[in-house]
Amino acid sequence: MRTPNELLKLRCAVQHYEWGRRGDASLVARLCGPAADIDPALPYAELWMGTHPSAPSVVLPAGDTLHSRLGRDLPFLLKVLSVAKPLSIQAHPDKALAEALHQLRPARYRDANHKPEMAIAVTEFHALFGFAGIQELKDVIRTLPEVGELIGHEDASKLMTAKEYHDDNDVKFLLQSAFANLMTASKEVVSKTVNKLKGRLNVESKIRTLTEKEQLILSLATQYPDDVGVVAALLLNYIKLSPGEAIYIGANEPHAYLSGECIECMATSDNVVRAGLTHKYRDVKTFCSMLTYNQVFPEILRGVPVQTFVRRYTPPCDEFEVDCCLLPPGEMVVMSTAQSPSIVLVLAGEGEIQVIGSMLDGGKAEEGDVFCVPEHTEVKVSACGHSSLQIYRAGVNRRSLK
Repeated sequence: MRTPNELLKLRCAVQHYEWGRRGDASLVARLCGPAADIDPALPYAELWMGTHPSAPSVVLPAGDTLHSRLGRDLPFLLKVLSVAKPLSIQAHPDKALAEALHQLRPARYRDANHKPEMAIAVTEFHALFGFAGIQELKDVIRTLPEVGELIGHEDASKLMTAKEYHDDNDVKFLLQSAFANLMTASKEVVSKTVNKLKGRLNVESKIRTLTEKEQLILSLATQYPDDVGVVAALLLNYIKLSPGEAIYIGANEPHAYLSGECIECMATSDNVVRAGLTHKYRDVKTFCSMLTYNQVFPEILRGVPVQTFVRRYTPPCDEFEVDCCLLPPGEMVVMSTAQSPSIVLVLAGEGEIQVIGSMLDGGKAEEGDVFCVPEHTEVKVSACGHSSLQIYRAGVNRRSLK
């Protein structure tokens, strides 16, 4: 039986989705090592840390689940993602829609919770998120007529004459109509359009430098030659995050992760409505009807210093927040207490971790180690060795506990 303030060391589940990086090229694989056990042919896509029933973390050495040890579920799930190929264009339902989808199609939508999430870049990280602004959409329609053909000439003409600050609801209605035309086009028409688009960009690349987004479209067209998501990507914002930068993805916002590695935290749910860049089940009708159709470039979050060596990423949802601690060699920090259990991941470096006030000795904290810290518990972390110790800590958003 553990003492109330004892750290719980965890063994966490790896997901081998096809889009993951393979072998030791994957951060996920390196975190769950040892190196000799890494299969170079296997994709290591995600590391899950929490109580989600699909892949619950296990307490070492006993082997019981974290859920059973805590006596309850955590409201958040912490992940590491290693992305080699684009994930699907998708959105996550709000709570009301999640409940309805779960009731109607429980085999597809296995829980009734929403899934707000935040991605913090570990390497340069590329993603699609939200709809591009009117001017960018006009440029796409003007320079790539194949797009106008797919969304319909009437809607394309209306978008071309829409004003930047036109009535917000009118623009959203127009964008929803155009996007629905695109997403429901027949596979034959989509395939033809993607081929024409690919041919046009290949020709133009010989006489001008393609934009980053156009280069992305060529890459997507090679990987998904018959997929409407290739064209849909032109209507979305293309995001590039540097290490330490983050984006928050709320309910009903279209997005797709494209490449790179990140720390991801979300509400405990696996509800995903997919519509493009995927061979999995697509729920296009639900996808098109659920979106907000907001045309805002997402806020880039960089964390706020909360103490020396610690930055906090606080999203506008109650379920989670994430601290990043970057500790130089020889330094130490006492991480503040929380009113609920938290998950600590050692991403890089080595050091020691100890509960303040515990009679137990501190333990090693090495790359890939994962701990659960009980509520109302102060933890001292020290960096050893010649490199910095990098730690991420996820817990319930403190503002929701006030």
